[in-house]
Amino acid sequence: MILNVPPTKSSLLELKEQLAIARSGHDLLEEKREVLVSELLHIIDDAEACRQRANEALAQAYRALREAVVELGRDQVRRAALACAAEARITLQERSVMGVPIPLLERQILELQPQFGLLGTSHTLDEALRRFHNALEVILRLAEVERAAWHLAVELKKTQRRVNALENIFIPNYEETIHYIEGRLEETERETIFQMKLLKKRGEKGG
Repeated sequence: MILNVPPTKSSLLELKEQLAIARSGHDLLEEKREVLVSELLHIIDDAEACRQRANEALAQAYRALREAVVELGRDQVRRAALACAAEARITLQERSVMGVPIPLLERQILELQPQFGLLGTSHTLDEALRRFHNALEVILRLAEVERAAWHLAVELKKTQRRVNALENIFIPNYEETIHYIEGRLEETERETIFQMKLLKKRGEKGG
């Protein structure tokens, strides 16, 4: 589409500058897109591995819990669970990938302090506790990588949209308008030369 600008030399120079900027921006966005795609694919692989580890960790934790219930009974396991003090402290940090803030979770899961004094100790209960502690670690890591993947996917979509706009709209419009103005200027120049020659001939005849 030809832009609505006057077909003048100043417009031509300005459009050529804008075209150069658009092409440079396009190259930078292409580079950004490639980095984002590479990072996103890496994080997706990481997320899939974390998801598998989380499923395995939860399966092991619930298996250990069932064994504790079989050994101690549901009520005693429930009382033991209520007597356990567990706390996860999470601090949100960020790292940058091509200017995109990627969340990082600094995790600190405080040591569990089972209060089993009146209940007695149990290997199966300790094992269930340890397994759920491990599962929580893995789940928090999964949350981190899935959030990072979401941020990258959103930014990748924005970047792709900008690349498409430059490729399919802005750059073609600039090129088409430049070509049109150059044609108009050449035509005007030819007409000017023709008029000058015509005036010269008339002047010679008049002399």
